[in-house]
Amino acid sequence: MARPRASIETDLFERGVLVRLSNVDAGYGASTVLMGVDFEARAGEVNLITGPAAAGKTTFTHLVRLALPPRSGRSVILGVDLMRARAREIADAKRRVGYVAENPTFIEQWSTFDNIAMPLRLLGQKPRDYEHDVRERGFRWTWRRGRVGCGKLSGAERRRAAIARALAAKPTLLLADDPTAGMSPADGRRIVRLLSEMRRVGAGVVIASQDDTLSDVAPMWVWRVDRGRLSAPEQTEAADAEAYE
Repeated sequence: MARPRASIETDLFERGVLVRLSNVDAGYGASTVLMGVDFEARAGEVNLITGPAAAGKTTFTHLVRLALPPRSGRSVILGVDLMRARAREIADAKRRVGYVAENPTFIEQWSTFDNIAMPLRLLGQKPRDYEHDVRERGFRWTWRRGRVGCGKLSGAERRRAAIARALAAKPTLLLADDPTAGMSPADGRRIVRLLSEMRRVGAGVVIASQDDTLSDVAPMWVWRVDRGRLSAPEQTEAADAEAYE
């Protein structure tokens, strides 16, 4: 039997560790934004990264979604050691990550449903194949509003459509960068509840937000980042997400 490549951490992934960062630095150009970061995310758990503006939260999400390579330290994401991995291995891991940007973009002339189904279309699936899948995964709102053009959606509806699109390909790891920005508190909590529900199907969820009160929407680990440094996490004892409207 062939030995696994040094860039693949099969044992770590099989134990449910989706992300492990050890003493990681990251940044852009000559600027180092994150320093000495230690972080771990597991399947079936929600992690909230909170902190002030410009603290490094967005850089953190770019690092974890494999859009920004680490400068130093050890970074293992979905079983792939990024400092040793081949480009193809990193690309394979990226396909298993769902991402909700702070300001999600759509193809405005397409229907909402077609925008949501884009990841499945890119995988070569036909509409007859994924239509049932979208409905089966519980996107009742998506189906009711699916034929409406994205330009007619409210801000909260666009965010929900972006989440549905991120979930369409059934990601192993789901990341959201400031998903409640510009929303009312009630709409923001609904969005975080929707994201947190993915833990029930075994996905790992990482949410970056300035709003640390989101920690009471669902049980989660809360990490605080300030000036590029991440603190040790605290585990919340929140009520079940289903208790919130």
